[in-house]
Amino acid sequence: MSNESVRGVVIEVRPKALYRIRLEDGRLVTANVESSLRHAINRVLVNDEVQVQLSQNDPTRGRIIQIADK
Repeated sequence: MSNESVRGVVIEVRPKALYRIRLEDGRLVTANVESSLRHAINRVLVNDEVQVQLSQNDPTRGRIIQIADK
């Protein structure tokens, strides 16, 4: 994964703990939750604001590294 992290909004919850996220710049990415956060996060819901770390090899994939406070 790259060090580039961007903000986005969850637009769809997909099977196998994947999420579709619309980034601030309008791009769509598919992301999973970072392994160190899995124990701390009950549920990621549609319209939650998240911080996503993008993959270097595939710019359409990433992982959620933080969920914004509601």
